[in-house]
Amino acid sequence: MLTRQEILLISAALQFWAEEMNPEDTHLLKIYSGHETADQIWKSDDIQRLRTQLSSASLKYAVANARGTELLTTELFSTPEAAEQARPSKTGQVGTLVLPEFTNKV
Repeated sequence: MLTRQEILLISAALQFWAEEMNPEDTHLLKIYSGHETADQIWKSDDIQRLRTQLSSASLKYAVANARGTELLTTELFSTPEAAEQARPSKTGQVGTLVLPEFTNKV
């Protein structure tokens, strides 16, 4: 389950990556991600856009079955604690939805 505090840490890590590393170096990405197949080229603008999206995102919490294949409730919760309280059984798990910032644009 992802929390707002963890989003802040990810955002800080992305900023460090953009400023102190070479974001376009796929070799560094492979090393630090732990995935040999990671070959995306990231530009500083892409990283800043991602940071902006993460910082403005709305986090909601849902209760799913143990495998994470089915929602156990239809409600989205504003806090992890509220979702935990709504778990119908100990086998359920709480997951995070990262939703884009709400706008009234149609």
